[in-house]
Amino acid sequence: MEDVLNILAVSLIYLFAAALVGGVIYAFWRTNKRDVRSEKDQAGLVQLAQERGWNYTAEIPGGAERYVGAPPFRAKGHYLWDHISGEFRGHAFSCFEYRPRDFDGEDTGMNDHRYFIAFTVKTPMPTPDMIIDRPNVLERTDNRLNNVFGLGENEVKLGNPEFDEDFRIITDDEPFARNAMADDLVRFLLSDPRVKDAPLRFHGNELITWSEGRLRPDGIDPKLDYLCDVLERVPAQTWHSA
Repeated sequence: MEDVLNILAVSLIYLFAAALVGGVIYAFWRTNKRDVRSEKDQAGLVQLAQERGWNYTAEIPGGAERYVGAPPFRAKGHYLWDHISGEFRGHAFSCFEYRPRDFDGEDTGMNDHRYFIAFTVKTPMPTPDMIIDRPNVLERTDNRLNNVFGLGENEVKLGNPEFDEDFRIITDDEPFARNAMADDLVRFLLSDPRVKDAPLRFHGNELITWSEGRLRPDGIDPKLDYLCDVLERVPAQTWHSA
């Protein structure tokens, strides 16, 4: 009986090790798939811009500086890559890639091979800064982390238990948050599945969303549709009070 138990224990150890290795390989494969972009994809961005009368710029030195102050834009001076701008559903927009580090050989940190994509639509008026996202698990279970990262003092609660549980609003301007987050927008954010992986940021005269990955032609319309759907649910009086 003891021999059987020993065999089972050894088998479980091997199974656990195999599962761990398999998980690492799968995670690497998913990351690699997300970050690899073919020349065809990049050429497709140029073609799409030409077909729709949009503007395409391969790189903008220092273009990320205007967005510094919230994730993923954590450093000044970085480039924007594959920048596209134009009009979509009657709104001026832009989209681009952002890389936390510029592969200049001076940095060897973990961010060297991370890519982010951002999408923006122009708002009718400049607004206070405001971020709407979902708190991570650690922040849900330990509110002390909000204070560590300087978030706790600027968080606005709407008084809607479901929304306040699922979302976090960070802004220094609570009146703006309450004006913008009208019932129609709150219901939309609670029900639309696109919100899960697409945080929102009001910044200057832009509404922005971002995610990790590469900019590809087939990913542009869905993100811009999402931003337009959000923007068009902000009450008109919000812009007059911004």
